[in-house]
Amino acid sequence: MQLYHHPCSLNSQKVRLALEEKGVDYTSFHVNPILGKNMDSSFFRMNTSAKLPVFKNGSHIIFDTIETILYVLYLSFTIEICIATTTRIVFMVLGNGFLKRTKGVLYYSDSSFFCKIFVSKTCVPIGHISESDTHPESRYIERIAVVSVGNDSFSNQEVIEWMQKIQQWKPKYFTLLHIPDKHRLYVSKFIRKVVIARMAESPDLASAYHSKLREAYETEEKLKNADLVKRSTESLVQLLDEVERKLNDTTYIVGDEFTMADATFVPVLARLVLLGLEDEYISCRPNIADYWGLVQQRPTYKKVIGKYFNGWRKKKTLIKTWGSLHIRNLLKRY
Repeated sequence: MQLYHHPCSLNSQKVRLALEEKGVDYTSFHVNPILGKNMDSSFFRMNTSAKLPVFKNGSHIIFDTIETILYVLYLSFTIEICIATTTRIVFMVLGNGFLKRTKGVLYYSDSSFFCKIFVSKTCVPIGHISESDTHPESRYIERIAVVSVGNDSFSNQEVIEWMQKIQQWKPKYFTLLHIPDKHRLYVSKFIRKVVIARMAESPDLASAYHSKLREAYETEEKLKNADLVKRSTESLVQLLDEVERKLNDTTYIVGDEFTMADATFVPVLARLVLLGLEDEYISCRPNIADYWGLVQQRPTYKKVIGKYFNGWRKKKTLIKTWGSLHIRNLLKRY
């Protein structure tokens, strides 16, 4: 499994927190969007939106952040079925339902969970089954090992609802608004040059690159739209206020254990701190302030975010990125 990401990418942080919290092994590939590395043809052919992160597992490629986190959830819960034919099948927990075949892939569930089954043979029956089921179609099933999927299971709709709610806030324009104009315009101009250079190198992708070029110009125009910026800020405040109220009763967003809702929310707070807005948005909300102090102690936070942005590491990360950007621009290495 491969993850194409970058420490500065908020959505990349969300997915990496999920992977690290669940202990899923993956190969990490840094793709620096500030240097335009997400415009390289090898990456662009895989994902013409050029957005990060991209999660790849064999032939499965996932671009959407929430879908990737949900995929990570069922990767983290594996169960084995023993079939009378001695075929051993590994399947992953997803949610709630029944057993059926779709394009050679089996889907199974009982009252506890829903599983996607990857099979090497096709002798597995299709139908409603459980350990005590006497249905003829279940005669091949010898044993089913049932596991508890915990707070992050797909049956926990509250976690998923919070993930989706948090993901609805789009940080792009809010972030750009709080970056000094001279820095933002410098990067924007460099990225446009990168896109033009990649377009010349890969004419078959010219149409897709042209769309990214147009998007860059449109972004600059949208930043002049006061209403758009205001809506983004109001959306953030509404989200923070709702989380603040929720934390009146719980340690984490959904209960007293860290869930994928927290993995989705923590990078939002990290972004506010990176932009120097901690006092304005975090410290003034006592529950979130306590929560922020708590999550920063987690090993996964330290590995995914703290390693790059805590204390002096923030300057190191930014100086390294800006240094590379200036050198490439000076040498016209687009």
